[in-house]
Amino acid sequence: MNLEQQLELQAWVDGELSSADATRVAQFVGANAEASALVAELRMTKSCLVGNEPEVKLPESGDFYWSKIRREIERTARAEPEAATLSWAFAWRRLIAPLAGVAALVFIAVVSINQFQQPLVDDSAKNLVEVENLSEDIGSISYKSQAENMFVVYVYKKDYESESNLKSEPIDDGFFQ
Repeated sequence: MNLEQQLELQAWVDGELSSADATRVAQFVGANAEASALVAELRMTKSCLVGNEPEVKLPESGDFYWSKIRREIERTARAEPEAATLSWAFAWRRLIAPLAGVAALVFIAVVSINQFQQPLVDDSAKNLVEVENLSEDIGSISYKSQAENMFVVYVYKKDYESESNLKSEPIDDGFFQ
């Protein structure tokens, strides 16, 4: 037996079917043992519920009780526009809180990126000196300073350097004897 047939049996027990449908269902129940067992169970459940249903008494008359409910609904409906005037402040708060969180995350990201970009060595490593000898007569020294954004190339004659070395006296440090 499918769900639709079970629901039709329930409607028959409750007296909700038309007379033509009720006679058709009654014939079905007489011919089907499973349907008659379900109808017997539904009738027993219905009698238990009807006999044991608690009856609730209202402290005042029904008209007065429902008029109190109607007045309370009308009072709360009038009170809602007052809450709507304050809602813009709550809407701003709902918008600003996530934006503040995003701003804090961006700030932390920027600070951490700047920390990682700073070199781990002292400033003396920023200034690099490079010596190149492109020819036998001319020498050059290159100086780079990233801190001052500067690049200097000093070009000199090697003969001048060798003549100055010849004129100077050798240093006797006592190492070679």
